[in-house]
Amino acid sequence: MQWSCIFCFMIFSVGCKQPLAPDYLGIESVTITKIGINESRVAGSIIFYNPNHFHLQLKHADVTISINDKYAGHCIIDSTVQIPKRDSFLIPVSVNIDLKNIMSNALQLLLNGKVKVNADGFVRLKKSLIGFKVPVHFEEYERVDSLLQQIH
Repeated sequence: MQWSCIFCFMIFSVGCKQPLAPDYLGIESVTITKIGINESRVAGSIIFYNPNHFHLQLKHADVTISINDKYAGHCIIDSTVQIPKRDSFLIPVSVNIDLKNIMSNALQLLLNGKVKVNADGFVRLKKSLIGFKVPVHFEEYERVDSLLQQIH
């Protein structure tokens, strides 16, 4: 009896392990959906890889985006996204971009050829009936010309 209780506890503990955060792979299909003097809207798909050996659901995301360490925008996702196990997946996003902050170093962006894109926040993931809040931090250097080529 005692061994069966310990075995059940071990199975339950392994089954409830908190998932690893998805790995950021890149951005694709960037589209400017609104152009304004102070603010524009940019949409696209972010490519991730799920390193976990189980599928997940993304239930919520709250992420702040900065470009070259300057606030660029905020993204909230409240729709459910199915995440396959050990596979890549896309998350469609739409972000209002604060052009005043970005344009203050526009010359540096063009001369440098690269921009540092940071995303900081959290995601709520769900595995079966159990939900997890997972912090996210991605820092990536993107080539300006490759980003401009993606814009439709």
